Amino acid sequence: MIRNKKLIAGIFVLSMACLFVLTSCSSIPLFGSKKDEKIEKLPEGRTVTVEGMETIKGANSPKADTPTTKKPSTPTPPAMKEPETKVASSSPAPSRPFYTPSVAFSETGFKKKVAILDFVNNSSYKEEKIGEAVAKKLSDKLEATQRVVTLDKTVVSETLIREGFKFEHLSDPPAIKRAHQSLGIQAFALGTVTDVSLSSKTSETSDVEVTFATTKVEVRLIDASTGNLLKTFVGRSPIFGTKETGADSRGKAVLKAIEIGLDDILESFLRQLDFLDWTTTIAKVDGETVYLNAGKLSGVRIGDTFEVFEPGKEIFHPNTNLSLGWTTGKLKGAVRVTALFGVDAAVGKVVQGGGFSSNDVAKSAMK
Repeated sequence: MIRNKKLIAGIFVLSMACLFVLTSCSSIPLFGSKKDEKIEKLPEGRTVTVEGMETIKGANSPKADTPTTKKPSTPTPPAMKEPETKVASSSPAPSRPFYTPSVAFSETGFKKKVAILDFVNNSSYKEEKIGEAVAKKLSDKLEATQRVVTLDKTVVSETLIREGFKFEHLSDPPAIKRAHQSLGIQAFALGTVTDVSLSSKTSETSDVEVTFATTKVEVRLIDASTGNLLKTFVGRSPIFGTKETGADSRGKAVLKAIEIGLDDILESFLRQLDFLDWTTTIAKVDGETVYLNAGKLSGVRIGDTFEVFEPGKEIFHPNTNLSLGWTTGKLKGAVRVTALFGVDAAVGKVVQGGGFSSNDVAKSAMK
């Protein structure tokens, strides 16, 4: 009897313990139920879409008018650019003057005429005609630039002799000025060769002679219209780069040194030459036909128009008696080139004015 009571009491205690446990755990939601409850209780907010994520609705919606908010860019109306295009296209190109040639402007440049005289050999090296060699090489280099027409001393001398002009040296100012008037020459070039030095030795691998040379070349540029010296250029050649071997290595090394010396001054020479205005002169007048001292070789083309002036007046400095240059003479009119003939001459027809004569100055009407 007592045993049965103890059994009943144990069952009762165990039942109460289980009941207590179940009662205390009944308030704990199932897994995931608490999270779902919070999402359902979120306050209403704006719908936010994030690129690459789902669309969600949350309480922390983006604030209005925040700096990070991307404002839509205002597109530029196409009409804003249209007026500029219309204005540019409606601007008419300036009309070309009547004297403008029918070729591109870059092709209308006239070449300067330069008379090359022999150079004086003031060095101790007398085995070669150095003076003539320098004149020939300078002429070749200037012609290669396509900016210069060169004349040698023979052409100039024979022209002046045929005119009956007497002179002792072509380098004298009166002869230079006369050549300017008769041939339309803009400048003269002459100079000296000095300090020729040679170094020869036998090659280490053979009995062939090896020679190096150095030299100094001075080139004087003279304005043909005044006979005044414009500038003296000095070119020197280093010993390196003049190596020559074999027969006549001495002469070849000297010529190579001269060529290097001329290359040293060529650009400066051309820049100084550019300061001289391009002009030519009238050689002959026959009624309405005018013959010019410049033609194809000088870059003159059919259709080119030249203004014709009186020779003007040469002004001399009162103290030094040096020529300051020529004033521009009275404008007589204009001629247009109709034909080219000879090596470097042109035929022109009078298109304005008249009273032209030999030695009148002709300047290009291209502005």
